[in-house]
Amino acid sequence: PVYLSYADGFLCCYYARKFSFNLLGVPSFGLLDNAIDINPGDIFYAADFAPNELIQASRSGLFLRWHAFGMRFSVLVYDLLPILKPGFFPIGAAETYTAWLEEITHFADQLIGISSAVADELRHWLKKNGIKNRLPSVQPLKIFSVPLGADITASAPTAGLPATAVQLLQQWQQTTTILMVGTIEPRKGYWQVLEAFERLWLQGYQIQLVIVGKEGWKPLPQNQRRTIPAIIDKLSKHPELNKRLFWLQEVSDEYLQAIYAACTCLLAASEGEGFGLPLIEAARYKLPLIARDLPVFREVAQQHAYYFSGLSGEELAAAISHWLNLYTDGKAPSSIAMQWNTWQQNAEKLVAVLTGQALEHLCTTSEAVCLEA
Repeated sequence: PVYLSYADGFLCCYYARKFSFNLLGVPSFGLLDNAIDINPGDIFYAADFAPNELIQASRSGLFLRWHAFGMRFSVLVYDLLPILKPGFFPIGAAETYTAWLEEITHFADQLIGISSAVADELRHWLKKNGIKNRLPSVQPLKIFSVPLGADITASAPTAGLPATAVQLLQQWQQTTTILMVGTIEPRKGYWQVLEAFERLWLQGYQIQLVIVGKEGWKPLPQNQRRTIPAIIDKLSKHPELNKRLFWLQEVSDEYLQAIYAACTCLLAASEGEGFGLPLIEAARYKLPLIARDLPVFREVAQQHAYYFSGLSGEELAAAISHWLNLYTDGKAPSSIAMQWNTWQQNAEKLVAVLTGQALEHLCTTSEAVCLEA
């Protein structure tokens, strides 16, 4: 791991040794965070969204110098949602994201989407906006997809159950219980889901709703948080809270796995995603899936989910009602045969992409798309 930082007015890159030793829980043996050594054939991989740092490094000429020395660059792209759906994000997010996306395109050798849907959106957006790689290279910019893994136990899971866990898990097992997993933020569809369940409860349906997700965007001013304050207010004051509606904010991986196993079905109502990891996590516990009809959800779940459309509570209530009838009759789509990657497979594919082996050995036509420079 490395990090960018200024020293004497110049942007430099340093080994993140202190961070690494702390992460691994081993002594540092006196090693310091020295400036990195650059060698031809080195690979710089940006695994997270760090717009300011990458934009500054690129515009300072640092990456161009490294590239001339023989380094190759890959950047992971989780989604294009701040650009494609700006109303779901804080004011200014679309501009920041656009600047980052344009800049990484200018210096990267390849971009990696976390799904084929993201890779396709990225390719179309770059072509539509005429954005090209500025590197002095005859090689075109490559766009790959490397799907995420889904085995929680292989990703340093957290442990611990609250005192109420046993009682709640038993309650959810005894009644039809629909689960949602995801941070409380505008695009996740929570407002529509609450309206849908209110309709279903009024119609006499004996079903429960469990929401696992922290309140999002807490550091931002209230006027920048879009619909989050209203959703939180509705959730925290709902008359069915802790009766037929349950909202869990602090949940360990151990508890989350127990919740998946206790619930009847997973509902993925998000209006925009880069992947949709809860679909796979739920399928590992053989939970049926109700998902919004998004391209990325179709990619992940294929024929193993029940899909719905529409943005109103009434439309979603009708879809859930129809699914309940199918489920009662044993005709709801099953997730048992759904395919997914482990984190080990994700890492192997990522390494293949980073080292230039993916086209020959791993990626299909849909997984590697070249954008002409």
